[in-house]
Amino acid sequence: MASAGDEDGVVLSDVEADDQVREVLAENSKSELQESFNRLKIIAREAIKKRDEALREKEDALISNEKLSTELAIALKERDESAKAIETGAQMLVTGIEMISRKVSNFKNFTSGGLPRSHKYIGLSAVAYGVIKRTNEIVEELVRQIESIAKSRNEARVQMEQRNYEIAIEVSQLEATINGLREEVSKKTCFIDNLGKSVAEKDGKISEVEKQVLGLRQMVSDYDHKLRNLELKMDSQRPLLVDHLNYVSKIHDRLYDVVKIVDVPNKMDQSHLSGSMFLPKETGLEENIRASLAGMESMYKLTRIVVEKTKGLVEERSREVKSLSETASRLVKEKEHIGSRLRLALSRRMTTGLSSKTNELFKVAENGFREAGIDFKFCNHLGDGKDEIYDLAGALDNIIKQSQLEIIELQHSVEELRAETSLLKEHVEAQTKELNNRKQRVEELEEKERVSNENVEGLMMDIAAAEEEITRWKVAAQQEAAAGKAVEQEFVAQLSALRQELEEAKQAVLELEQKLKFKEETAAAAMAVKDAAEKSLRLADLRASRLRDRIEELTHQLEQLDPRENSRGLSGPRYVCWPRQWLRLDLLGFQRSDTQPQISNEMELSEPLI
Repeated sequence: MASAGDEDGVVLSDVEADDQVREVLAENSKSELQESFNRLKIIAREAIKKRDEALREKEDALISNEKLSTELAIALKERDESAKAIETGAQMLVTGIEMISRKVSNFKNFTSGGLPRSHKYIGLSAVAYGVIKRTNEIVEELVRQIESIAKSRNEARVQMEQRNYEIAIEVSQLEATINGLREEVSKKTCFIDNLGKSVAEKDGKISEVEKQVLGLRQMVSDYDHKLRNLELKMDSQRPLLVDHLNYVSKIHDRLYDVVKIVDVPNKMDQSHLSGSMFLPKETGLEENIRASLAGMESMYKLTRIVVEKTKGLVEERSREVKSLSETASRLVKEKEHIGSRLRLALSRRMTTGLSSKTNELFKVAENGFREAGIDFKFCNHLGDGKDEIYDLAGALDNIIKQSQLEIIELQHSVEELRAETSLLKEHVEAQTKELNNRKQRVEELEEKERVSNENVEGLMMDIAAAEEEITRWKVAAQQEAAAGKAVEQEFVAQLSALRQELEEAKQAVLELEQKLKFKEETAAAAMAVKDAAEKSLRLADLRASRLRDRIEELTHQLEQLDPRENSRGLSGPRYVCWPRQWLRLDLLGFQRSDTQPQISNEMELSEPLI
């Protein structure tokens, strides 16, 4: 610094001495300063670029650190879950091996003392070791038991072979006896074959009986269904039957009234048909049917009586009509004859007066009136004149007209009686037909009910006998089949169950070991990623600190290179060209109060990363 002050003094003295030399020196120093400023500008730009790159790398390192922290948390969570799964698996293994130990406790007590332990393993490995050790013990015990059973079986086989040898010796001594017994064996064989055939035949019969029983059951169910339907129909028809009985009672009463009306002229004794011979009841269907039959019989008797009476009445009325028609025809003829005679008598009296022939004519007329039931005599009127004769003719004419009117009325009454008789006949025939139909239907229902009851009883007896026989055969067959298979099936089932449980336990242990290995590898990878992230963060912080030191060093060098420019002010061309605000550097000592807080803020932001 002292040498620089001397140089400045020399330069100032030279400038005062010679203006031209001063100008030349000023231009040279200005050009040198411009070159140094350009170099510093390039260096500052490179430093700023390096700082930006360092900040970007630091941000990337922060982001990667956050990701690694989240992955680490996930890995820790998975580690906890794997630990829980390991505990659960260990508990399952312990429970399973205890169950297996209890199942094989009849061979040996494996539950005393807990699982086997080892100082080499801890945690799930220790549990797996204990389970595998206990499983090996159980398997060894089972193998030992199987070997002992095989040994005893071999011993029994050796004994059997020895006994067979002895038996062979005895057989060689008893050949004669065997030859004598062969015939009996052949007979027994034939008997056994016959028994087998009989058993097969019985099996076939049993199958046929079962089929028949099934058919009978189906038939019984069908008959039950039909009986229920019949009962429902009978229940539904019971009120109809009651109404039918009521109507039959009413018809019976009406027929009785008709009988009384028809039989009034003869005054016959109908006291035995005066009341109803039946009463409708709502308690029993059979009683109602019997009452209906009794009512039908009574109605049939009444209708027969009505038919007979109406037939007699119709015949009597027809006879009366016939006699009336004959009387009317005879009266018409007599009227015509009397009219002709009267006209003849009047003509003769007008000419000649009364004569003996007129008296004869009057006598004939009186006889005709007397036969017709009219008492009229002409003797009292013979002395009268012409007017009396005309009056007599008018009276005769009136009598004839009245007779004609009576004849017409009788014809109308006869036609009405015929119409009523035909209606009564039709009604009686319809009632008779309906009663016959109902009677026939009731008889058919009673016959069906009787036949169905007999069929049901027979079928129930057949079914009971068939079921007893089937149950007896089934029980015998089941006892024979179960006697030979029980022990063998039980032993085979125990061995298969033990083998299956051992296989399942081994498979569970292998799966748990694979899961544990995968979890350990995942945790190791997460730890390695975390270490790499921490290393990258440390490297980024170290690089940023180095760049910051380099920038401070360059700033300090700039301050040392420009001490003279501070005295000349800030109006020179260097301050116009130099972008100090953009570079945020206080080269000449100004605005230090603004840049210092900014640097401190950047350091505060970078402290957590460091």
